Amino acid sequence: YFKQLQREGKGHLIPPPGKGGRPPKKPNTGTWQPDEHARFLVGLEAHWREWPLVSEHVRTKTKIQVRNRANIYLTKLRKEGPSAAQKKEASEPWTQEERLRFLLGLEIHGCHWDQLAQFVGARDAEQIAEHARDYFQKLEEDGREVQFYLKRAHAQWTQQQQQQPIIRASTSSGTTGDLDDSGGGIESAPPASIFEEETSGGGSVEEVCEDAAPPEAGTEELDLDAIAKQMYEDLLHIVQSQRQSQPGPMKQAQ
Repeated sequence: YFKQLQREGKGHLIPPPGKGGRPPKKPNTGTWQPDEHARFLVGLEAHWREWPLVSEHVRTKTKIQVRNRANIYLTKLRKEGPSAAQKKEASEPWTQEERLRFLLGLEIHGCHWDQLAQFVGARDAEQIAEHARDYFQKLEEDGREVQFYLKRAHAQWTQQQQQQPIIRASTSSGTTGDLDDSGGGIESAPPASIFEEETSGGGSVEEVCEDAAPPEAGTEELDLDAIAKQMYEDLLHIVQSQRQSQPGPMKQAQ
């Protein structure tokens, strides 16, 4: 984030070196100034809801102040629509508002790419999925723990990535039928339908998985006609054996 700020000519928003970006002993308790709000947005994007780190980035506000500021700002983002409604090309860089709406959307919608695309506004589902991949991979490379608020989305994303080798193997073996990856979305963007509550075939994901699971031992479907026939043959064999073992008068009586 700091390198991006430097490229955008916003180096003044980066905490000064050697000071760790720590707030002063007497933080500013008055009205938020434009430069404070700008540093707040950068810190929120970099650290999300880790308020002590956001406070260190702002430098002049306490963690309680930045938390209250974030609650107001994120509530406004959630209620208001995106500022850019026209779809953008994948080559166009993401704006700060789009990146923050993406993080907030992960909390609300998880890895439902279509719903996230509507929330962000100017990006389609494939671009959202690619951005999520870059974001989570960056967290793993930096060794940062996924925050509590994003753990649900991260678990969904991880499951999607685990299913990608299966999809690619099926595609290479020609068993996917009409599956088309000409749009480049199979390798880089997991399909949103994996985690939709309703699948194209009907029923939830759990129901589909249960249907596809092999039957447990002793629960296979029984052939009632075959069982009845076998029981009849066994009973007939028993009766014949009893007749052969009975004395002559008993045979005549029967």
